[in-house]
Amino acid sequence: MKRSAAFLSLLLVAGVAHADDGLSLGLGVDYSSGDYGSDTTTKIFSVPVSAKYATGDWTFKASLPWVRVDGDANVVPGLGNLVNLNPKGRGRGNSGGGGGGTTAPTSGTTSGIGDLRLAATYAIPLQGRWGVDLTGNVKIATADEDKGLGTGENDYGAAVDVYRSVGAATTLFGGVGYTVLGESDFIEVDSVYNANLGVSHKLGNSSIGAMYDYRQPTSEAADDRSEVTGFYSFPTSDTGKLQLYATKGLSDGSPDWGAGVNFTAGF
Repeated sequence: MKRSAAFLSLLLVAGVAHADDGLSLGLGVDYSSGDYGSDTTTKIFSVPVSAKYATGDWTFKASLPWVRVDGDANVVPGLGNLVNLNPKGRGRGNSGGGGGGTTAPTSGTTSGIGDLRLAATYAIPLQGRWGVDLTGNVKIATADEDKGLGTGENDYGAAVDVYRSVGAATTLFGGVGYTVLGESDFIEVDSVYNANLGVSHKLGNSSIGAMYDYRQPTSEAADDRSEVTGFYSFPTSDTGKLQLYATKGLSDGSPDWGAGVNFTAGF
């Protein structure tokens, strides 16, 4: 049983059956907008490219997005509103200089490659209606910190996801995770716990569902992330699948709203 929501590859729920062995590739489009507790609305547009390889009880995933951010220089994709002291940050004119003092919030627009995310998941062999996944993940800091597209440091995390089939078409799922966030010379962050809970229901070959996601604040300046997501996926061919989703933020640590689409094809 596999799910990739916590991996942030935009495959919010990749079904709730064991993944077929082999390689699959994905391409998505994601857009979100919110003020994250600031006076400025920040808009984030990303195009993630992903790859997944499944063999036996193991699944390996990689995702790399192109990202465009328009908004507050203190808002970092995936982390929310932080205190970013980088003098070359988004909207600060690449002025150079050190990291001392407090940098006034400014706005700007930047784009580029985001952070590379890698994950390995082991599905514990179980009988019956239960399923358990153990995942280790790492974020490789490939995003440009001077553009405010990332922190410039690596992150490391682990997660446990649990599934329970209810009847022939419904699956309940939930999970908890912990991430050690890397600090840079300009951004201080805290390691965080996260949790999610949701339900998926099959409609023939399609599926529909909803998920709630929570994460602790990433720093003293940030708010916790709290949001709900609805999704719908359907096959486009014997090996292809299209997924649509929409997200509503419930706290300043989340965007006000977001939406996206993701296509995957197996080989």
